[in-house]
Amino acid sequence: MKHLKKILGLAVLILGYTFVNAQSNDSLFYRHSLQLNLAGLGIERWGMAYELRVTSRHALFVQVGGSFPIICNETEYGSGLHYKYFLRPVQDAKFLWLFKSAYKTTFGDINIRYMNLAKGIYKGAQYSFESYNIGVGVGQTWVWNKGFTISYWLGYGPPIVSEYKWKETVPTDGDSWAKMYKWTAGLDFGLSIGYSFGSQKNNERTARGKIN
Repeated sequence: MKHLKKILGLAVLILGYTFVNAQSNDSLFYRHSLQLNLAGLGIERWGMAYELRVTSRHALFVQVGGSFPIICNETEYGSGLHYKYFLRPVQDAKFLWLFKSAYKTTFGDINIRYMNLAKGIYKGAQYSFESYNIGVGVGQTWVWNKGFTISYWLGYGPPIVSEYKWKETVPTDGDSWAKMYKWTAGLDFGLSIGYSFGSQKNNERTARGKIN
């Protein structure tokens, strides 16, 4: 935990310095975005997120999620703090080559994530798994004029701290399963729909008009 606190503290300092000194002429962006992650629905998991665009290029992305109570036999919850860097947006981009959006942006991602699987089940045996991961990822976001968004991302982060425990019985292949689960749990992927608001485009144009 001491090492994790140091890493988090360093991340906050770096992000703060970056945001204070970041400047961009791009005006195509919304400051706030609420998102619902659809990727985990097939395995009885939910996820939601909030994104704060500090500038058109830099953003903080906070996500939380877990297993559906009652529906899912397993018990899991987790969270993540992401820093995103966006490339210059592409206007009038099409989603799936069919649906024209206002613009599309590609982003890189650095993140710190926490996962707690309090009750997992493998071959009838129960186990628990807890981990802290530091990872990277890439993704794209399509934004429509009304603020509707579709976003996907894919990344990976190995565990820096993790603990795997069997509750009672251990399957014959329990050790190999635990090792595989430990490393595959570092995968980070998502497909989200969302709504963005708080556009800065009009404000920036007004400011430019005053300057001129």
